[in-house]
Amino acid sequence: MELVLFAAGGTRRGDNPLPDLVVPAPMGRPKEPEPALAAPGIGGPNSIERPGVAGPRSARRSRNRSYSHVHLEVDLAPEPKDPTGVAPLERLGEWLRSRQIVEQGTLISLAAATLHALSARRFRRIDRWEVSPGGWLPPARPGKDPEAEEPVGHLLEALEGATESSVGSARSFSATLSDLSGGTVEVVVRRVHRGGGHALTLDLRGDWTPAAVKDLTGSLSERLPVLRSTMTKFQYA
Repeated sequence: MELVLFAAGGTRRGDNPLPDLVVPAPMGRPKEPEPALAAPGIGGPNSIERPGVAGPRSARRSRNRSYSHVHLEVDLAPEPKDPTGVAPLERLGEWLRSRQIVEQGTLISLAAATLHALSARRFRRIDRWEVSPGGWLPPARPGKDPEAEEPVGHLLEALEGATESSVGSARSFSATLSDLSGGTVEVVVRRVHRGGGHALTLDLRGDWTPAAVKDLTGSLSERLPVLRSTMTKFQYA
């Protein structure tokens, strides 16, 4: 595009002693929009999507930042995984069968598998637990070595000290576990009406890297019949 200027009082051609002035119009390159920041989440049933390396440096930093809180929603299949070969889960299954706790026994089996998965990620100290309806379970009696604690063994002891009616009528199990580094996991396992399935929710608090969250979901999937996992809330540290 050109802009043509004429001297005052002249004509377009001939009368104006001054030549036409041709001034090129400024051409600006349009600014490309910056990509929006994307919140990380769980892409499949077991793992967090790998964050990309493209985009502004601030976006890449945010994808690798630690979380102070993560909320996970996990849908479970109706039947637990076979506990064969996992001694604590086998003992719990034998106890449930001896008490003829069938339907609600699935809930307790899933709760035990969840505790075993958390124990594998060093969450072994039980701060509280309860069944609903039924109320608080007897508190765990930790041993001298926190690193050697086995939450499923403590659960079995607590169930033996609880009334069978409270275990047999339970519709949900909740607990809070902590490690030795200031991290906590609040877990709730509950029965849902659709298809006789179960659901699991976890609130992770402390200092959680994306890799640590991925490791935890992987540990859960090894022991539980995970259908899908979703990170519905998170807060950066």
